Amino acid sequence: MKIRGIAHRGYPAKYAENTLTSFQAARDLGYSQLELDVHISKDGVPVVMHDAAIHRMTNGKGLIKDYTVEQLKQFRIGETETIPTLEEALRLVKGHMIVNIDLKQTGDYYKGMEEAVYEVLRATGMVDQVYLMSLDHFSLIKMRKLSPDVELGVSFIGSMPCVFPFMKEIRARYLAVKLCYMTDEYYRMIEEHGYELIAWPVNSEADMSLVVEKYPNALVTTNDLEKWMSFLEKRKQAEHSRIS
Repeated sequence: MKIRGIAHRGYPAKYAENTLTSFQAARDLGYSQLELDVHISKDGVPVVMHDAAIHRMTNGKGLIKDYTVEQLKQFRIGETETIPTLEEALRLVKGHMIVNIDLKQTGDYYKGMEEAVYEVLRATGMVDQVYLMSLDHFSLIKMRKLSPDVELGVSFIGSMPCVFPFMKEIRARYLAVKLCYMTDEYYRMIEEHGYELIAWPVNSEADMSLVVEKYPNALVTTNDLEKWMSFLEKRKQAEHSRIS
């Protein structure tokens, strides 16, 4: 059974975030969507990590953009994991999950990021199984120019009505909003515009209840995959008991 929800960086409540092991765990649990973060190596290869620097997650130091992908593969996450390439991650979940790719781009920090990512999507046959998001909206404009077909989503920290005309212009489908900024009025506006809300992060039972009750059509982004599954099951059982 597919679990409607987004596995945020895989399953970071149990495994190192943005690793193949973490992605495999999310896939094995039956999650419908996976979120991961992409940077570009010195030699132009899209690699998966949240931070621009590698010291938090690996035994190395420095910036991703200053290493080739071969050099990046020498560093370790924990004892055995390496920094995945985007291609490795996509091939792992192809046919099993929709992938939410967060482009970690700011201005021209990564030259050619959009082209490199799109080439991986084409090479893996995943153009129709992903959607691309970014806080850098210029990056989304570039991606739309590259492809009229790839799905796009807009990330926003706050609740900004001014984003709707931009979403229409680039034909975006998803809007990711940090949960603490969501309001009933903003949710109504998102629904009226026909966009799909991604609520993040949703890790506590209190937040899970809030989203289900107030924003029922939202896609939940969570770090604790089994907690969300348990929450959904308990609600299902409670609803069944109420009807019976």
